[in-house]
Amino acid sequence: MFITEGIIQLSIGRIIMEVENEFKFTTDRKLEPADVINSLESFLKDHSIPYEKKVRQSQDRYYDSNTLELYRKGCSLRQKNTFKGKVKLTAKKPLSNEGEMMSREEIEMPADGRFMTLKAFGKGCFPDITIEKDPVLQMRTERTAFYYTDGADVMLTFDTCRYISGKRHKDFLEVEIESMGKSTERGFDHIGMRDFVKELSFYPVTKSKYQRGIEWIQSLNVQI
Repeated sequence: MFITEGIIQLSIGRIIMEVENEFKFTTDRKLEPADVINSLESFLKDHSIPYEKKVRQSQDRYYDSNTLELYRKGCSLRQKNTFKGKVKLTAKKPLSNEGEMMSREEIEMPADGRFMTLKAFGKGCFPDITIEKDPVLQMRTERTAFYYTDGADVMLTFDTCRYISGKRHKDFLEVEIESMGKSTERGFDHIGMRDFVKELSFYPVTKSKYQRGIEWIQSLNVQI
């Protein structure tokens, strides 16, 4: 693996590093997912935002060192297995947490599901950290994504999530307003979606799903 001009190269494929800017909102309330999706769609239509809607399901596995160094640094290393058989690796590193917005460097590439591929990818992204073979957190997600097609390069997502630790689990819902680019930027929520999401009983968070998942496991006094 090597990194040059923002590109990571492995024999299996390549990706370009980008900056992920996003507003995240979550809730533990027992809301009906279909009602939330309908509300989000209605808001987009009321503001004349054209979009493409996609739904996918995935099983996410997060990896770390035996001392959770990635977690402690606000980073993450994830393998996403979609129900259509695709595998994708993602590494994220924090850039800033300002107000309600998180900005992170995001590195993604397609994968073959083998640990040696994930280990090599992790070594390229986090050279000083030794990644353990067993995942430290697992999560199931059904995502409904609305890709704005008005040229704004914005994606609105609604996730139905379940953390899994042994026989225990925790369900939660999440809404994200996201823009990908080359730098940190704040002005991409130009229709006031953030305020509307709060009205739906979601509250803002500035910790990643991985950070919150590890904190949930630690609250159970479970050995990771």
